[in-house]
Amino acid sequence: MIRAVFFDLGKVLLDFDWVAACKRSTALCDGGEERIIEWFSETPHVYDYERGKLTTPEFFELARVGLGFRGGFDQFREFWSDIFSEIPETVAIVRALKGRVPIALLSNTNDMHIRWVEQKFPFMRLFDETIYSYREGVAKPDPEIYRRALHKLNVAPAEAFFTDDRDDNVAGALSVGMDAVRFTTPDALRAALTARGIRV
Repeated sequence: MIRAVFFDLGKVLLDFDWVAACKRSTALCDGGEERIIEWFSETPHVYDYERGKLTTPEFFELARVGLGFRGGFDQFREFWSDIFSEIPETVAIVRALKGRVPIALLSNTNDMHIRWVEQKFPFMRLFDETIYSYREGVAKPDPEIYRRALHKLNVAPAEAFFTDDRDDNVAGALSVGMDAVRFTTPDALRAALTARGIRV
């Protein structure tokens, strides 16, 4: 019996287009669009920031130097964070579950992005718990972050359902005994929940 539902955030509840953000920032950076995209794609600093190894000021300074960014922090925060758009059909599932079963976010993310989306998207207040990689110091698909998520909602692995758009993150949940499926479409997620006795 499923007693808690865990959602990934990016590409499940929020779509994002960081390449478009890179294009918008070219006027404030040395070099062109390709250099900006390459930096964000290849630098280990993004990975470290998601795991809480860098503070926001430290990450901004590394990005400022790495990109030759000539703007201030608020300008950087906007161009790097204003990349998200709500996926309303999946958010509707979250709303339908609220109050019926505990719901939580389990996301690899960073402090800057979470502060941005919490201000912009009201549905972020629906969750009973949030488990973020930068706070935990560990990220999916490491089994440890799933164990911490289960502990926060006080459920056994077999009582927890998780959905994520990445196969490796789904595999991480399965490895600790959770029930998990890869997210493809909101309709497919509804069907998966219905098959487990949760109609939305």
